[in-house]
Amino acid sequence: MTASNDPLATEIATDANFDAQRYLLCCGDLADPYRDGLDPWEHFDRHGRHEGRRQLAGGPAVPPADRSPGVTLCGIARNEGPYLLEWIAWHRLCGVEQIILYSNESDDGSDVLLARLGALGVIDYRPWPSVEGRSSQIAAYQDAIVRCATRWIAFLDLDEFLNLKRDATVDDFLAGLPADTSAVGINWRVFGSAGRLEKEPGLVTERFTRAAPIEHPSSRQIKTIAVAADICKVTAHRVRLMHGRGRYVDAAGAPLDPGRGFAPARHGHAQVNHYVLKSRAEFESKRARGSALRAVGDPTKFTHRDGGYFDDHDRNEEVDETILTRNARLHREIAVLGRLLDEPETNGG
Repeated sequence: MTASNDPLATEIATDANFDAQRYLLCCGDLADPYRDGLDPWEHFDRHGRHEGRRQLAGGPAVPPADRSPGVTLCGIARNEGPYLLEWIAWHRLCGVEQIILYSNESDDGSDVLLARLGALGVIDYRPWPSVEGRSSQIAAYQDAIVRCATRWIAFLDLDEFLNLKRDATVDDFLAGLPADTSAVGINWRVFGSAGRLEKEPGLVTERFTRAAPIEHPSSRQIKTIAVAADICKVTAHRVRLMHGRGRYVDAAGAPLDPGRGFAPARHGHAQVNHYVLKSRAEFESKRARGSALRAVGDPTKFTHRDGGYFDDHDRNEEVDETILTRNARLHREIAVLGRLLDEPETNGG
């Protein structure tokens, strides 16, 4: 990736184009000092210029004041071809307004599918090459925060599905939270392999319905939906909020300290179904792809799922079929996307 198309490569030149949110997003080491009173502009003016610190390039696609009240879903994919349509269709059913999908050097042919979906307006497709020393996933999240056209932004992996228990859409779910909410942490539920060794026909959400108990420690992990303009730092599981913005709550609307991305397990309103393994064969394929969260050059990028990772996450004690209440609608939505993909391409797309 060259400086001309790297969204983190443009340095701030004057106070006229300084943006505190972008500066903090790009300089993750400032999050704690900012919490303790650091002024972003003063830091940049006194230190950042001389240290070569950067901010995210360009202005937002839509200024925060003009963003729609809906939700953008951000994900990053690497060789996820067999699972893309299900994941996209499911979250369209959940009422997500915009999907930004970053493709991190896929070589399974899925970029052709994503580019076509982008041309059709189904997703915002963004090729996302790796950069030495940088987490491709976090860099993609940073880009999406300032690019999205909606008030809210959600961060989910391609093996994670938002499972709304009481609400028809994610907009309905967010409307039920306290009015001063800036971020909501939704608990994981980890699904095991169900003893499957090979990839079999059927959707992920159909094939894997056995999960860890609610009281299992993995159920305390959260994924976050947040007001995009209120975020000053993002990680895989949680965000840090700008000063003076709203509060962090759990899916029931109770105050939440996200800590290191953990929270008391409360699954009554919503959960994130985490199909971290799928079958043994699918897990081995996933392990070989490495992690987009870990930076190029990180020695654990291709080894962190080695050893006992599979056994530790292969939890099948309880049946959870709550996501299947929309199964018929999901099949219809996938069929709709299939018909769109089958339409002849125009000269413009």
